[in-house]
Amino acid sequence: MKKTIFILALAICLPFLLKAQKVELTPFGGYVFPGTMQGDYADIRFKDNAQYGGMLSIAVSRVMDVDFIYNRSDTKAQITYANIVNNISYLEVPVSINYMHIGFTKNFRVNPMVSPFVGFNLGTCLIYPKANYSDQWFFSMGINAGAKIYFSKRVGLRLQAQGLMPVQGTAFSMFVGTGGGGTSVSVYSTLFQFGFTGGLIFRLGKM
Repeated sequence: MKKTIFILALAICLPFLLKAQKVELTPFGGYVFPGTMQGDYADIRFKDNAQYGGMLSIAVSRVMDVDFIYNRSDTKAQITYANIVNNISYLEVPVSINYMHIGFTKNFRVNPMVSPFVGFNLGTCLIYPKANYSDQWFFSMGINAGAKIYFSKRVGLRLQAQGLMPVQGTAFSMFVGTGGGGTSVSVYSTLFQFGFTGGLIFRLGKM
């Protein structure tokens, strides 16, 4: 299901990619702070660790990019749960957390060399235990903000803060009253991963 959503989003963005003349390729690395995910039977605390990945940004206008993002961190999950006799038990499992997102970046060009930006992206998150446990897929969302600093027409530096969130559930509601009616959709997650990344920008295409 999550893979289908990712492929569908790619298909929606395909017309923009075909028209693009400027492309930025950015391998990056950084740091992610610890975070906790609450479950029905256990709490999972993901330790802080390094993160790394890459981003392909395609300009669809002078100030708007479509982004394809892969972000990974290899860390340890500390699991706290109640066992069969209601004693608290602890377990530590090495895991990798993988985000595969498509999103948009809004650039605010101060001058040809400096461009602050904000962005929003969504896709899938794969939490993969490196032991005898099942992997888990989640729909996920992310936000970021930072600045691009260009040293030349072809090379620059991207610095950003980011937040990533696997979605654990959704809710839909409908209401009717004397003042009218309406519907609402909400999502929730107990894990929010905040971190920083930096990477070199390599610009391709026409300048």
